[in-house]
Amino acid sequence: MTYRCRDDRRPAVTRRRALCTLGAAGAAALAGCGAGSDTGDDATGTTDAGTATGTATDQPTPTTAATDEVCMEPVGCLSFDEPPRRWVANAGIYCDMGVALGLADRLVAIGSPRRYYTGYYDELPGVSLDKAARPALSAGARMSKESFYAADADVHLIDPVWLRSTFGWTEADVAEIAERVGPFFGNYIRERQDEWHDYRYYTLSEAFGKVARLFDRTERYERLEAVREEMTAHIRSNLPAARAEVLLLRPQGIPPRSFYPQYLDDSVSDLQWGVVDVDDVLAGSDIPRWGVTVDYETIARLDPEVIVMETQFADDFVLDRGSFRQFVLGTMRDHPVARDVSAVKNGRVYSGGINYQGPLISLFQIEHAALSVYPDAFDGPLFDRERVARIVTGA
Repeated sequence: MTYRCRDDRRPAVTRRRALCTLGAAGAAALAGCGAGSDTGDDATGTTDAGTATGTATDQPTPTTAATDEVCMEPVGCLSFDEPPRRWVANAGIYCDMGVALGLADRLVAIGSPRRYYTGYYDELPGVSLDKAARPALSAGARMSKESFYAADADVHLIDPVWLRSTFGWTEADVAEIAERVGPFFGNYIRERQDEWHDYRYYTLSEAFGKVARLFDRTERYERLEAVREEMTAHIRSNLPAARAEVLLLRPQGIPPRSFYPQYLDDSVSDLQWGVVDVDDVLAGSDIPRWGVTVDYETIARLDPEVIVMETQFADDFVLDRGSFRQFVLGTMRDHPVARDVSAVKNGRVYSGGINYQGPLISLFQIEHAALSVYPDAFDGPLFDRERVARIVTGA
């Protein structure tokens, strides 16, 4: 298997997977895969990836003409003569993309398993992924190059600029892994507040489509997008005239005593709230967007109609209904200030799911948002689990 990273300024160097030559400066080195711009019109390959993980030696292979090219900022354009087999991703967004494309068996490592909730797969017959069976690339605040060598992936669905900004990698570190292991292909699209992210953001559908083309699974992508579009159209055509006022919070501690306020925007982490079209209680308030926590007194002052608790870690706990009602809603009902908030008095405090969501996870979270916020307008389920499972498994 060979890949080529497009950058007409430099010749290609052949290795068993990557055909990239990386300089020490410029966007190409940051990306680890050339500096080609995103055309948005990537061709679709014709080779079936199959299901075998395959084996490969470290012997160089002859350079072959690329048969496909997929482009994504900031990594440039990646061409290949057959789809990648072994792959890694950091968290729930890109991991979920691979699972959605029927590639779970080829996922050989996960960057941050705590940021990848797999419980929703239990509702999709034949779809599963055991996080414990995959090694983690990260260890605390470190993500070492050694873990990438050990994973030995054909492609890394990770934004290399995020890798540098979060874990202190250098351009040379990125270039080393791209050349000696496999290229990077990803754009950090979860949220939009990072100063270092000065390049294009993609929607979840746009990024998913690029990953699908990379693995030559465009048909599955299109079928899953049809499910999303149908559910979205159904929800939007049945929304009540009066929009719910929602306060989105990220709880700190169990039980929570303080909260990070979460302004709603058009990022991937808030995708479901854009579909159900709620009013953000924080909009127009004097609460800063980032870096502050709020207490129960502040929540009482805002007095939201609906409170949604979003989680970043400990997803298995927060998404458990019994635990949530006992340790979150129960705590608020017992608090002398919180118990008088409209949402608490009316029992309208909900688990909002997780903010690392890919194409499958987002289906569940869009449905959950609609059923929670507008219970009189919708009666679930809002999408066909069997249909989705058949797409994922290739049935």
